[in-house]
Amino acid sequence: MPQPTRPRIAFLAAGFIQWTGGLDFLRLCVGGIDSVLPGATWPVLVPDDTASQRALAFTVAAKRRLFSLAGVQPPMTPPVSRDHLRDALATADCKIDIQSYYGSLRGLSRAMRNLDAQVVLPSMMSLGSHFPHPWIGYIGDVQHKRLPGNFSRRESRERDRSFNALLADAPAIIVNSRSVLRDIEEFYPLPRAALFSLPFCPPANPALLDDIGEDVLRPYALPEKFFIISNQFWMHKSHQTAFDALRLIRDAGFADVHILCTGNLHDYRAPRYVEKLRDGIARVGLTDRIHFLGIIPKRPQLAVMRRSVAVVQPTLFEGGPGGGALYDGVSTATPVILSDIDVNREADLGVIEFFRAGSAEDLAHKMMAALTNPPQRLSGEATLGMLKQRQRQMGQTLLEIISLVMER
Repeated sequence: MPQPTRPRIAFLAAGFIQWTGGLDFLRLCVGGIDSVLPGATWPVLVPDDTASQRALAFTVAAKRRLFSLAGVQPPMTPPVSRDHLRDALATADCKIDIQSYYGSLRGLSRAMRNLDAQVVLPSMMSLGSHFPHPWIGYIGDVQHKRLPGNFSRRESRERDRSFNALLADAPAIIVNSRSVLRDIEEFYPLPRAALFSLPFCPPANPALLDDIGEDVLRPYALPEKFFIISNQFWMHKSHQTAFDALRLIRDAGFADVHILCTGNLHDYRAPRYVEKLRDGIARVGLTDRIHFLGIIPKRPQLAVMRRSVAVVQPTLFEGGPGGGALYDGVSTATPVILSDIDVNREADLGVIEFFRAGSAEDLAHKMMAALTNPPQRLSGEATLGMLKQRQRQMGQTLLEIISLVMER
C-alpha cells in the first residue's frame, strides 16, 4: 500500500493551551495524523505575549495588587501551562516539538516560514481570508445559543463575532460531533467554510493501559471504592447531579463509596460555584466521601481513572461526545456512566451505560448496579486494536481535509 504523501503540518496551540479540554482535542489531532504518517516530529506552535498583551497583563496585575492592599482578593483562573501542554500531548504517543512565536498573525506566518510548514491547524480564531498559508479552523460548540444563561450578552456577542469570522474566512472548519455541525447549520446558515465532523476517536496509547507504581498514586490517598469525575467545574458539567446520587447511594446502605473529582476548580462565570458545592456537600454529611483533587498530571489522572469503579460524566452539554472524560475512559478501558444528551449518544466505542441527564435517581441506580455487578471491561489488547483503527480513521479524515485546503 503506497505511503500517503506527507504534507508539512504545524499544529496551533493558541486558545487550546488555556483549557484542559482544548489540550485533549489538540492531542487527538496530533495523534490521529501521526497514526497515518508515523515517524515525524510534529511542531506545536505556542504564542508569546505581544507588547499590548504584556501591557494589559501589567495593568491587570497592578489592579490586583490594589485590590489586595484593600483586603479584597479578586478571583483568578489558574493558568494551564506549557508543562500541561507537553504532559497532555505526551499521551498521544508521538514526537512533538513545542515552539514559540510572537503572538500575532505576522508572527505566526513567520514561524511557519521558518518551519517550512505548508498548513496550520486547528485555529480557534480567524486567521483572515488573506493569511498566506492554508489553515483549518475549529469551533468547539455553540453553547451560548443552546444555554444562553451561561453567558453574558457581551460574551455571546463576542462568540458570534468570532464564529462568523471563522465561517467566512476559513477554507475549512472541523468540529467534534455531528451535533455541533447541526447547531452551526441552524444558527449560522450558509457558511462559506466547508464543515467537517470528526469521528469519535479516543487516544490509542498502550501506556495508558499499563499500571504505574504505588508511589506515584500515594499522594492522592485513593479509597477502596470510588467513582471519578474528570471535568472542569463549569456549571453545565452538573457535578451536583453526581453528588446528589452519592447521597442516595449512601442512604441505600452502600458504605464507604467515594467520588474523586479532577479538573480546574474555577468557573469564571460563577467564582463561588465550587464553594457552594462544598457547602452543600457538608450539609448532607458527604465531606469525607467527595474529594477535590484539582488539576493533576495527565498520566496519574488516567491511572487513578483505571482504578475507579467507573467514570461518571453527568454533563448537560458538550461539543464532543462525553467531553474529555469519556475519551479518557475509553482509552483506559474504564467503564463510563454517561448522561444521555444527544451529543453523547454519538459515542460508539467503549463500555458505556447511559442515564437520564439531570436525574440523580437514575444515576444512583446505575452507580449501584456498577457496584453490585461490575461491568465487564474490555481487555487491553481489544481496547488498543479498536482505538488504533479509529485513530487511523481520524488521521485519514484530517489528511483529506488538509488536502482540500491546500488545493484551494
